[in-house]
Amino acid sequence: MPKFNEAKLFRQLTFEGSWPTGVVFANDDRLVAGNEAGAIYTWDLSREPTELTDEQKKQSEIKDRQPNIHPVRRLHGHTNGVTRLVIADGGKQLISASLDHSVRVWDLSAASVGEAEAILDHDQRRRRIKRDKSNEAEVRAEPGIKVETQTASDTLPGHADWVYGCALSADGRRLVTGDYAGTVIVWDFPSRKEVSRWSGHKMDGVVATAVNADGSKVFVAEHRMSRGDFDRPPAQAKIFALESGEMLLDLIAVKFPDVKERDNSYGYAEKWKKWVGHGFVAASFSPDGKILAVGQGGEIGDAQVHLIEVETGKEIRSVSRHEYGICDLCFTQDGKHLLTTGRDTTVKIIRVEDGSEVATLGKPRGGQFKDWIYSAALSPSETRLAATDIGGLIHVWDLPT
Repeated sequence: MPKFNEAKLFRQLTFEGSWPTGVVFANDDRLVAGNEAGAIYTWDLSREPTELTDEQKKQSEIKDRQPNIHPVRRLHGHTNGVTRLVIADGGKQLISASLDHSVRVWDLSAASVGEAEAILDHDQRRRRIKRDKSNEAEVRAEPGIKVETQTASDTLPGHADWVYGCALSADGRRLVTGDYAGTVIVWDFPSRKEVSRWSGHKMDGVVATAVNADGSKVFVAEHRMSRGDFDRPPAQAKIFALESGEMLLDLIAVKFPDVKERDNSYGYAEKWKKWVGHGFVAASFSPDGKILAVGQGGEIGDAQVHLIEVETGKEIRSVSRHEYGICDLCFTQDGKHLLTTGRDTTVKIIRVEDGSEVATLGKPRGGQFKDWIYSAALSPSETRLAATDIGGLIHVWDLPT
């Protein structure tokens, strides 16, 4: 079991220019991350750290960081932001969802198709120009780093809006994707064929999906921002039978049984908005499939994660606490701990059994890191934890066991 309270910051990878929005491990040494510009890079964590330049040694915010290493490959193809990354086939394949309406599959063992120049220190360059505008042309002309390039092995058609939901069953058989028009598609992942689809509420878009371990159930969260409480679209948080699309549980109806009208939210928004926040933007089933964790998104003050009993839809307890909103969450492999990230620039580790906080990595806003911790992932052996900071860094911790 990882000793989270003994975590040691190992690397801080530079990924500036657009928010790093997703991170996963293909194996303990191979890290993959994507950003809001649609760029996806892979890093080899076993490589020796990159030496600081003379210019970087002058900058306290650079020289005091943990060592950086450059990415080795760029996965080229998305034309808009990456929203979700999912590892498949034991780390051999990557699935990416995007605001460009596409879902792509990448063979991580494939040969590169070429070479490109990558500039990942955009913010550092801007600061240098701001300090001395006379060197602007020289700074902008500085070369980037050389990386291999790769294209997707498959692109899954079918979505006509931003794809936010992307979840794979543990056996790799079923993939579920959902878009901001409210369309949910179930795929037979090995064949890349669509199995079924359904549409959610006409006023909402899918913001998160999760599939249980045996691929029998899927959770879908829907939400959409609105002008105010009087016309706030009704939030949706439902568990479906994955193959048929039959709705099994409406979590909001279970939590608020007196809310009868589900086509609009007039008169009811005050009842559920504090529980849902700005949508359950993060969700995951526990490895045994008995618990569903859902995280409140949006700037809502203190946001929490609700632990839901999958069989009944009833709330077990609310855990964790991130000021301004939850961004991501995931269970450990044994299901005993839950990792949560938020807009308060921290990663928290929660004991599922009693909801107690085991450890906090980072410091609250204004502290150790730069901005929201948008996503997090554990390596296969759970000896490393990575988290993306939308200020342009990927933090990697070593976890003693």
